[in-house]
Amino acid sequence: MIELTWTYFFQIINLLILYLVLRRYLYKPVNDFIARRREHTEGLLKEAQESFNRAKQLQEQAEAQLNEARREAQALIEQAVETGKAMAAEIAERARAEEAARRERLEQEMEEAKNRAIQELRQEIADLSVKVAEKILEQNLNPKAHVQLIESVLERMDDIYVN
Repeated sequence: MIELTWTYFFQIINLLILYLVLRRYLYKPVNDFIARRREHTEGLLKEAQESFNRAKQLQEQAEAQLNEARREAQALIEQAVETGKAMAAEIAERARAEEAARRERLEQEMEEAKNRAIQELRQEIADLSVKVAEKILEQNLNPKAHVQLIESVLERMDDIYVN
C-alpha cells in the first residue's frame, strides 16, 4: 500500500504551489496573449471583410458607371449617326435644288437664245424681203409699207409654223 509520509505531503504542496505559480505567471499571461491575439485576428478578419465589402461595393459602382458611360456613348453614337443622315439628306436636297435651279436657268437661257435667234431671223428675213421686193418690183415703195407687209407675212408664218 501507499504510505503517506511527509514527502508526499510536501510534493503535493509543491505541486499546488507550482500549479499556482505557473497559472499566475505562465498560463494566465499565455491565455491573455492568446485572447488578445484572437481578438486582434478577429479584428483583422472584420477589417478584411469590411474592406472586401467596400471593394465589392466600389466595383459594383464602377460597373454601374461603366454601363452608364457605355449607354451614353451608344446614345451619342446613335445621335451622331442620325445627325449625319440628316446632314446627308440636307446636302442631297440642296444639291437637287441647285440642279433644278441650274436646269431652269439653262432652259431660260435656251428660250432667250431661241427668241433672239427668231428675232434676228425675222429681221434678216424682213431685210431680205425688202431687198427682194425692191428688185422684183424695181420701184421705190415706201419702206414703212414694206415693213408692215413683211411683218404681216411673218406673223402669218409664225402662226402656221411656230404654233
